[in-house]
Amino acid sequence: MGNAMIRSIGLFQSGDWDTMDIEAMRLDAMLENGEFAVHTHRDPADAACAWRHLEENAFGTLFTSYEWLASWYEHVGRPRGIEAVIVVGEIDGEPAFLLPLAVMKACGGALRLGRFLGDFHGNQNSGLWRRDVFAGIHGTSLRKALLRIGREHRIDLFDLKYVPAAMDERVHPLIDRHATESLNAVHAFALGPDFDALYKQRRSASARKKLRVKEKKLAELGGLVWRKAADEETAMHFLDTLVTQRSARQASQGIPNVFEPADVRGFLADQLKGAIRDHSEHVTIHALEAGGRIRATYLCGVQYGRYHAYTNSIDEDVAVCSPGDILLNHVIADACRLGAHTFDFGLGAERYKTAWADKEVLMDVEIPVTLKGHLAQRGIKQVRNLKRRIRNTPALWQVVRAMRKLKG
Repeated sequence: MGNAMIRSIGLFQSGDWDTMDIEAMRLDAMLENGEFAVHTHRDPADAACAWRHLEENAFGTLFTSYEWLASWYEHVGRPRGIEAVIVVGEIDGEPAFLLPLAVMKACGGALRLGRFLGDFHGNQNSGLWRRDVFAGIHGTSLRKALLRIGREHRIDLFDLKYVPAAMDERVHPLIDRHATESLNAVHAFALGPDFDALYKQRRSASARKKLRVKEKKLAELGGLVWRKAADEETAMHFLDTLVTQRSARQASQGIPNVFEPADVRGFLADQLKGAIRDHSEHVTIHALEAGGRIRATYLCGVQYGRYHAYTNSIDEDVAVCSPGDILLNHVIADACRLGAHTFDFGLGAERYKTAWADKEVLMDVEIPVTLKGHLAQRGIKQVRNLKRRIRNTPALWQVVRAMRKLKG
């Protein structure tokens, strides 16, 4: 690793932005002389070799894995006309990082936005970063490379949402002083090998007692059992139930179910079938059954030791028994058995998430490329500030939720 990289790691850990701006000049020199090179690919398959190579020794998440995004692009992105722009950074000729980006049209096609590939069916958008250079990529240098890419691909604005503020206790390379906190955060907590000890540590005695009473009540229906799909037929049955239950619940709240469209269901089915075929825990689906029916489901995945609780559903007929919370205990216990180090609930601050986990801040990064991009950035910031104000004002948020229910 070059001296510029080594110096930059220490500066990132110190959070000294002024000194880091000076350090960026050295990294910019690396960019100019070819030591730090950036290439783009228009299809995930074209970047597969570098992508898989990085996954062997990288920081990232399930939502930046090749298996996840190549499948998403094939089933969802390409048919919807989304253009992939896979950014691969190389240092001394070796892959050092990868940003899976896409071009999406807005304002009737008048505005071209650079976003993370599959971001509306993912959670945090981290990119992939080789461990030995992760903290040495400076945001200023990266922005310079992205501006060039933006001009080449006629992008007006990079609108990069839900970027982890930090990874491995280091500032994320995309984050600089202009980044703003995302409207939503993720909630996560550390796992251990002993679920029972973890359960007692994370949940109070009264909470555990209440759930035991509810579980006993649900068991009166007969045949209370947790299952993890081990074959394709079972997995597809669980997935169909998840989508049906989730659609019913969200329709009552006036919120569309993003997993209902056939292309998205096809993508999730592909992920589950591939994992079962490969005997992998990369993506799994769980269900809680009672009285001969599925009462709750949870679709999950694991990458780099981080267990992602991706999406779930419950049977509203037995909601009073908290079937989702009962299933969640089984899912967390399964994550412990697998040896995962972190349990990640994904976006949102629902009660069942905050009861278990701690908030992890995400950031939004906007990089305008054209004049239209600068104007769009102002509009986007205004909309997000308004949403934040509504969320942080209980009376206003209550009105919005009531309007959604009326719409549903």
